[in-house]
Amino acid sequence: MHSILKKTLQKIIKKQHSFVAQVKANQKELLKWVEFNTTQSDAIDKYSTYDHNTHGRYEERHISVYDDLYQIDKEWPMVKRFAKVTATITKFGKVTTETRWYISNLTESAESFLHIIRSHWKIENSLHYVKDVAYQEDFDRTRTKQIPYVKTTLRNYAINLQSLNKITNKTQSRKLFAWGAIDVFSLKSY
Repeated sequence: MHSILKKTLQKIIKKQHSFVAQVKANQKELLKWVEFNTTQSDAIDKYSTYDHNTHGRYEERHISVYDDLYQIDKEWPMVKRFAKVTATITKFGKVTTETRWYISNLTESAESFLHIIRSHWKIENSLHYVKDVAYQEDFDRTRTKQIPYVKTTLRNYAINLQSLNKITNKTQSRKLFAWGAIDVFSLKSY
């Protein structure tokens, strides 16, 4: 049975686009070969970043890029390289380490791959966090027909309207507009 990830990547390639996709535990065979290949070959490029912010958090990220596609190229011919990202996070004396794996049809440097991966998380943190926290989307259990799509569209419209009007506190403005719906019409929408 073809995996959803493989079908999605095939559609991306058919449209002549590029991808960087995370390999997760539900892709057991692919994950097994990606991990195996890192033990059998040397990385073609490496890059590291070190971030220290004012909230007591220190992060080290190390990325290694490989092009040894042994057993991967048979089932995943669209893959040109894969990457291993190891993040070590120290926060208030507690150290955690996570390893993530990515596949791609790009042949970029390690620094470029890390930038692409981090850019994705910026989107995740800025948009999905707002949806999860300010609009409590994760608690919505609506599953009937088109209603979930309509509700998501309305949430997206509200978030875009708030951003367009430079409203930074999404939770507070959502509550204010719920009490004074007429105020919504005073916002610019272009």
